[in-house]
Amino acid sequence: MVKNGKSFGSLILQIALGLLFLVSGIWTIQSGNGSEIVSAIRSVFDGDLEKILVIVFAVIEIITGVFLILRLFLVLGTNLDKLLMIIIMICWIICIVMTDFIGSNGILNYLNSDFLNFLYRFASHLLILGAIIKVSE
Repeated sequence: MVKNGKSFGSLILQIALGLLFLVSGIWTIQSGNGSEIVSAIRSVFDGDLEKILVIVFAVIEIITGVFLILRLFLVLGTNLDKLLMIIIMICWIICIVMTDFIGSNGILNYLNSDFLNFLYRFASHLLILGAIIKVSE
């Protein structure tokens, strides 16, 4: 057992999520192609709005990664902690909707072409959502 009675598995999930979001945000800032959400944003929006949304999601990913890693060592107030975890969940759900349903590779754009690929990608996104929920407990 580790701090606050969390299991070793929860600790590993939190480290993995923190690193995943941190690296994805950094890649997006560096190259503009860090994650699937960037492709989804670019397929739905264009111009300045697209650039702003890509930067906003990259910054959110970096902040999320740093928060999840710092959360291992620092104890935040329970209300602030819960609020930040809810914001992270909402942002991830938005990413799932944008990437798996609305974006260029979403199921709504090519319903019959590659359903297994959609299911695989959707399942991996749901795994991350489940990890976020587990870590927030």
